[in-house]
Amino acid sequence: MDVDQFFNYGPRAPFEVQHVFTDREGPIRALRDRFAQLADRSWTVDELLDFQRPASNLIAVSGEGGIGKSTLARHVAELAVTGKLDGLPPRGAHAVLDFADPASSSFEAVLLRVRAALAPLARSWPAFDVALAVYWQRKHPGESLTAFLRKETTAESLGVADQVGDTVDQLLGGFGALSVAYRALNLLGRTATQKARLKRLRADLPALDPILGEQDPDRMLGYMPVLLAADLERARRKRPSLALCVLDTLENVQRPPTERGGLEDLVSRLVYLMPNVVFIAAGRLALRWHDPGKAVALTYGGERRWPGLAEHDQLGLGGFDRASAETYLTARLTVDGTPAIGPAIRERIITGSGGSPLYLDLSAELFGQYLARGEVPPPDVFGLGFPELVLRTMRDLSATDRDLLRAASLLEAFDGDVLHAVLPHLRLRQIERFVQRPFVRRDETVWPPYRLHENLRRSVIDCDADTDDGWTQAERTRNTEQAIEHLTRAALAVWDDDADHPLPLGIRSRRCVAAFLLVLRAADEHRLTPDSLGDVAYSLTVLGHWQVLSSLPELPGSRELDRLTAVARLTARGDANAEDRYRALRELIGEPDGPFADYYRHELASRAHIIGKVEEAAEHLSGIEPTSLIGASARFGLADNALRRSDYRSVARLMDGASQVGPDQVRAADLLGHAHLQNARFAEAARFFESTLEAAREANAPLWEARALRHLLLALMWYDPDRTLSLVNRARELNSSAGEPIGLAQCDMAEAMARSLLGERRSAAELLEAAARRFGELGASRELLPVEALQILLDASGGRAEQAARAAHRLGEDCLPVWGPVTRSWAGLDADFAAIEWLDDPESARHRWSEVLSRLQAPICGPLDTGDRRTLIPTGRVPDDLVESAIRGALASPAFDGTRDLTAALATLGSHGVVPGERTVVKVRRRLHERLETVRTFEKLRATAGVRAPRLLDAGRVGEAWWAVLERLPGVPADRPTPTRQRDLGYQLRLWHSQPPGEGLRLDDPGALGVLLGWARTAVPDAYSAIGEHFDAAFRGLPQTAIHGDVAVCHNALFDGDVLTGLLDPGANETGPPVLDLAWSLAVDMPRGGEPGPLLDGYGHDAVDQDALTALLPLMMLRRLIDAPSLGLTETDGAWITGWLRDHRPDLLSLAQ
Repeated sequence: MDVDQFFNYGPRAPFEVQHVFTDREGPIRALRDRFAQLADRSWTVDELLDFQRPASNLIAVSGEGGIGKSTLARHVAELAVTGKLDGLPPRGAHAVLDFADPASSSFEAVLLRVRAALAPLARSWPAFDVALAVYWQRKHPGESLTAFLRKETTAESLGVADQVGDTVDQLLGGFGALSVAYRALNLLGRTATQKARLKRLRADLPALDPILGEQDPDRMLGYMPVLLAADLERARRKRPSLALCVLDTLENVQRPPTERGGLEDLVSRLVYLMPNVVFIAAGRLALRWHDPGKAVALTYGGERRWPGLAEHDQLGLGGFDRASAETYLTARLTVDGTPAIGPAIRERIITGSGGSPLYLDLSAELFGQYLARGEVPPPDVFGLGFPELVLRTMRDLSATDRDLLRAASLLEAFDGDVLHAVLPHLRLRQIERFVQRPFVRRDETVWPPYRLHENLRRSVIDCDADTDDGWTQAERTRNTEQAIEHLTRAALAVWDDDADHPLPLGIRSRRCVAAFLLVLRAADEHRLTPDSLGDVAYSLTVLGHWQVLSSLPELPGSRELDRLTAVARLTARGDANAEDRYRALRELIGEPDGPFADYYRHELASRAHIIGKVEEAAEHLSGIEPTSLIGASARFGLADNALRRSDYRSVARLMDGASQVGPDQVRAADLLGHAHLQNARFAEAARFFESTLEAAREANAPLWEARALRHLLLALMWYDPDRTLSLVNRARELNSSAGEPIGLAQCDMAEAMARSLLGERRSAAELLEAAARRFGELGASRELLPVEALQILLDASGGRAEQAARAAHRLGEDCLPVWGPVTRSWAGLDADFAAIEWLDDPESARHRWSEVLSRLQAPICGPLDTGDRRTLIPTGRVPDDLVESAIRGALASPAFDGTRDLTAALATLGSHGVVPGERTVVKVRRRLHERLETVRTFEKLRATAGVRAPRLLDAGRVGEAWWAVLERLPGVPADRPTPTRQRDLGYQLRLWHSQPPGEGLRLDDPGALGVLLGWARTAVPDAYSAIGEHFDAAFRGLPQTAIHGDVAVCHNALFDGDVLTGLLDPGANETGPPVLDLAWSLAVDMPRGGEPGPLLDGYGHDAVDQDALTALLPLMMLRRLIDAPSLGLTETDGAWITGWLRDHRPDLLSLAQ
C-alpha cells in the first residue's frame, strides 16, 4: 500500500493493495526488441549531423483515454532502465515529459528535464552544458543558472547544477563578468588547458559553433538536443547504456496549429536530433509527423524522415482481454494473500469494463471503500457503464468529498487553494485528505500540482446531474466562476506592490501564464466569457510573454474567446510589418465591443502609436473604461501620447501620479526616461532606464528587459560610447529573443552614434543604413528617435551643411515635433524651440542639443606655435645613465625573454635602437620628448582599431626613465616602397585615423610644431619662422584625429615580403590632421620610387582631402630635405627631393639653405 492509499484507507484497512500490470506482454516484447536494437547502435558525429537520415528512435502508442497508454509507456521505461528486461544494457536512465502539465508548454523546461533525467549516464556533458550556459546568459541575464537548477529539489537537478558548474569551470574558467558566450566563441578559457579543451570540443563537434554563434537564444535552444546527443554518445562509447524518454499526453502538443518554432516542431526536433535516445510517445491521437503536410510545417517532417510512422512505429493500444482483466482484479485487492473481490463481482466488473484499465481501477477503488468502512460491497453497484461507475463512485463518497471531486473537475489542474475558493466553508484538513486519494494525480514540480485523469474529470461533469445532491447548472457556473476568479487573482498578483509578498515577482509572472491558460480552457469548456481574461492577456502583453500569446489555440466554440486568442496571436507577431499588423487588427476587431473591448483598444492604440497614428491612438485610449485595470493604466497610454506630441510637462504630470506597482513601475520609468532623453538630459534618462532594467529583471519580464536595455543604449550613446559598445551585443541578443526587430534597429542606431563619437564615421554610416532598412521593412514611422535625425547630425558634424539642411527640411511632419527644431538647429536653420513643452525652458534645451553637435564635430586644428624658438618641448637625447637605468628595469621584467646581461643589452640598443629577445623586444626612452603614454596609446589603438602593431606586454618607470616590453613582430624594415606595400600602409593609416584624438600631444599645442619640424630648429634657424608659417597655413582649420606622426613604407614599418607585419614607434604628436601622415609617408617614400596612387588606393580616395594634401606634400618634402644631411641622405633622397621641389615649389628651396 503506497502513501496515498495508506492515507485514503487508513492503517487498519482489512486488505492489501497491490500494483498490478497485465495484458501488455505483446507490446512490452515489441518495445523491448526495439530498445535492444537501438541500444546496440552507435553513432558517429557525422551520423548525428546527417539531417536527411530517416529516424528510427520513436515509437508512438495511441488509444482511447483510460486505455493504459501512459501506464504502459512509463512502466516499460521503468522496466528497461532497472534491468528487468532481458538483453538490454545494465545502465539506463529515462525521462518522463507529461504535456498535460502547463510547465511542459515551455521547451526550455522540456529540455532541462531531459538533461536532468540523463545526468546519471555521464560525469560531464561538455557540449550541451557550455551551450546551456551561453543560452541562459542570453535568455536570463542576471539570473544564475546553477542557482536556478538548485532551486529544483530533486537529486537529479542538484546533480545537473554541479555538472554544469564543473563544465563551465573546466572549459571557460567559471562564470564571471565576461560573457560565457564571448569566451566560448573566442576560445578564452582562463588557462591554456581550458583553451585547449574548448578548442578540441569545438573541433570535434561542428554543430557547436553555429549554436553558440546564434544570437537568438530561442533559436539556439531548438537545436541544442543534438549537443546532448553528442555528449551522450561520447559516454556510451565508454560504458554502454540505454536512454529512454516518455512523451505523455502528446495530443496536447498535436492539437494547436503546427508551425515552425511551435511546440510540436520543437518536440519533433528533440526526437530527431537525439537518435541515440528511444522516445515513447503516448497520446490519444495517432502521430502524423510523416504526413506530406508536416514536411512543410515541421523542421524535420515528412515520410522521408519518419518512414516508420507509416508502418511499424505506430502501436495502437486496445483494452484488456477478459483473462487479463481477471488477473488484474484478482491481484489488485487481497486479504491474507487471497483475492478480496469475489468471482461474481469480478465477472460483473469485467463485463462492464469493456477492457478499460481505468474502469477496472475505479471499480477496485470503489470495492476498497466498502471494505474500509467494514461493509460488504453489494454486487449490484458493480458492472455498470463507465459513466454509471463514476456515478456510483461519487455516490459512495461522502458529501464533502463529492463536492471536492466536482470542484476538482472544473479545471484541468488545481491546488488546495482552488478547491477552497470554490468551497470556502470546508476545513483545510478535509481538502488535504481529498488530494491524497488515489484518483488525484500529483506533480509537485508544477503549479498547480494536482489533476484528475481527463476521462474521469469529464465523466464527473457528465454524471453529476444524476446524483441526488449534484450541482445545478447555475451552481456549476457559479463555482467555475469562483475558481476562475481565484486563478485571476493569482494571475494579477503581478501587479501587487507589497514588498513582503510571499512569492517573488518572477514566480508570479510564471504563474500568470499558467493561470491564463487554465482560465482560457475552463471558459471555453464551460461556455463562459470572463471579463478578467482581457486583463490577464493585457498583463501577459506587458510582461512580454510573446511565445505564450503566439501559441494560443483557435477556439471556434466561442466567438469571443476565439477573437481574443486571434488578437493575442496577431499582436505577438513582432516580425510582421507594423502597418499590416495594425490593419489586420482593425479588420479582426472591428469596433471594439464585448468583454475584452478594453484589451482590444489597448492593443490598437499600441500599434497605432508605432506607425505614427497618434490621433487614432488617442481615440482608442479614450474609449477604455477608466475604472478597469487597463483603464487605471491608461494614463500610461495618455503619457505615451503626450510624449509623441512632445508635451513633456504632461508626461511628467501624468507619471507623477502613476501606479508604481509591478510592471507599472517599469513603464513609468521608461516614459520618464524617454522624456528626459528627448530633452537632452541624457544622464538622467540613463538612470531611469537603468531602474527599468532592474525592475524588468525582477519581474521576469523579458520584453521589458529587452526594451529597457536598448533604451538605456539610446541614452548612453550621446555621451558614453565605450559603455554603449560594451552593452550593445547583449541588447541585440535580448531583442532578438524577444522578437523585437524594432529593437535591433535601435541597437544599430546606438552603435552608430557611439562609433561616431569615436571617429568611426564609415562604420556609423553603414549602421544607420542598416537601421533605416529595418524600420522601412517593418513599416515603423514616427519613432521616438528617427534614424533620419541621427543622419542629419552626422552630416552637420561632418561639414555637409547643405545635405543636412535638405534632410532637415524633408523630415518635417514625418517625425515627433521635438525633432523639427532640434535637427534644424543642427543644420544651421531657424529653429523654434519655444514650440515644444520642454521639461525646463527652450533656451536650456537649445543649449543642450547644441552641445551634442559640438561633441560630435571633429576637433579643428587651431593656430600652430610658429614662434617656438625656446624649444618648449625639448627633443634632445636622454642622458646615458637614465637609459641604463631603464634597461636595467626592463631586464628584470618576466615578460622579456632575451639576455639579462646589461652590457650586451646596451650594446644592442646602440646598434638596433631596441634590445631584442626571442619573441619580445625592449624599448626605452631615448629622447626627451618620448612619452610612455604614447606607447600605451599605441597599444589601445592596436586593440581597438585593429592596427598591426606590437602587443604591449609590460612597462614601467625608473625615475624619469621608462621602459616597455613589446611583442617582437616578424618582418624587416623595407628600403624600397612597392605598390602593395604602399596600399597596405594606406589601409593601416585609415584604421589609425578612424580613432578620435587622445589625450597626448596635439599639433596645435604649444611647442608641438617644433617637435614636428625636428632638425629645422637648429639646421635652418633663420628660416624656421617662415617654415612654421607655411605649415600653419596648411594645417589650420583641418579636422584632427589620432595620427601616427612618423611612418612610411621605408620608416617605422616592418614587412614580410610585400606584406606589412607591423607599424613601429609612433611620433610624439598623437593628434593632428590625417593628411600629415599621408604627406610624410609620401615625402619619405617617393624619393625611393613610391607613388601617391597606391597609398591613396589603400587609404580610400573618398577620405582624402586632396587640396590639403597638395598644399602639405611640398612642405613635408622640405622637412625631409632639411633632415637629409643628418641622416646621410643628401646625395640620394636629398637630391631627388631638390629636383622635385624645383619642379613643384621652387620657392621653398631657399628655406632649406
